[in-house]
Amino acid sequence: MHKVHMPRLRDLRLLLRLNVTLMVGAATAFGFLLAVPLPLAGDVGKAGQIGQAGLAGGLAGGLAGGVANPVAALAWVVAGAMLLAAACSAWNQVQERDIDALLPRTARRPLPTGRMGRMGPWLATGIGALLFMTALGCLHAAGESAALLASGQAGGLLHDVVPRAGSPVSGSWLLLVGVGIAVAYNGVYTPLKRITSFALLPGALVGAMPPLLGWMAAGGDPRDPVAILLYGVYVLWQVPHFWLRAQRERIHYQRAGLPVPPAQFAAVRYARLLRVWYHAYAVAVLMLPVFPLLHAPLVRAGVVLLGVALLGISALARTAGATGGVAAGDAEGVAPGAGTARVVPSTGMARREIIALRAADAAMPALMLLLLLDRMLSLF
Repeated sequence: MHKVHMPRLRDLRLLLRLNVTLMVGAATAFGFLLAVPLPLAGDVGKAGQIGQAGLAGGLAGGLAGGVANPVAALAWVVAGAMLLAAACSAWNQVQERDIDALLPRTARRPLPTGRMGRMGPWLATGIGALLFMTALGCLHAAGESAALLASGQAGGLLHDVVPRAGSPVSGSWLLLVGVGIAVAYNGVYTPLKRITSFALLPGALVGAMPPLLGWMAAGGDPRDPVAILLYGVYVLWQVPHFWLRAQRERIHYQRAGLPVPPAQFAAVRYARLLRVWYHAYAVAVLMLPVFPLLHAPLVRAGVVLLGVALLGISALARTAGATGGVAAGDAEGVAPGAGTARVVPSTGMARREIIALRAADAAMPALMLLLLLDRMLSLF
């Protein structure tokens, strides 16, 4: 009989990828706050009374009498999204424990190291299943609140981009969305990573779901053009974000047999692909002021400047393969030493690639803050 080692707190943090789970929660809350009905400026005092009702009362009886508590709805959907992300992470590490052992970034996880014992994969699968079922319960509760928010608080709102009556969201709807996310991530994206370098595309579609989950939990219609555009911005951000990070570990991906673009394509072709995605990301950001989403002129100007800055950053990203020092020397079809740039020894990346990566990472939280600022300014 095999001995089962119960995971320690540190191992649970690695198994459930706490840092990623927290980011999922933040992105879900962002989508919720963008769509939740806001009171008119003269009714801010009434909104304060809702907040004073307290989260505990909302969780216990927020749906009683057909009255939706936005605070409870936010808590349900954020908890559901984080638990779902943790469950998918546990299952993903069971599926990829052989690959994780070959990559320095993941080799210290509990399954590759054997710290959870020979029955560790089964234990991790069970932990994931428990978290998954709990997540579905939370998402169902959030969906029930969403239906009430859409029908009971859809009139007399300040913005055009708010929930409206007729939204298809319900408890069953969000529950099915949660199931679909797990199926797409663990059933499609994870197996495809071993087959094609473009597995990131379905992975990006799943990874961009947290803001949309939050939007729907607030009663927002997922068919709203603004919701679709925001979802598209998240999808487009993830591709250059991942590819530039994969550039840093290109050699390790090659050794593990994973077909990622930085390792599979010639430097010039890879740089062109990256440039296309960066431009699409910047253009999507520049489209946001066109839709009835932003109202404060200063916020509009800030979003435009952010999009223009991303276009400038693409000039750095597009040379990731062609001038990237180590990458250029090792890439297929590029002679070593041709057009090399300064390389940071700890990462193997050219400095301009690191700047592009950090700027792309910073652009998304900056955009989130600008959109939330515009929403909050309407209360004053």
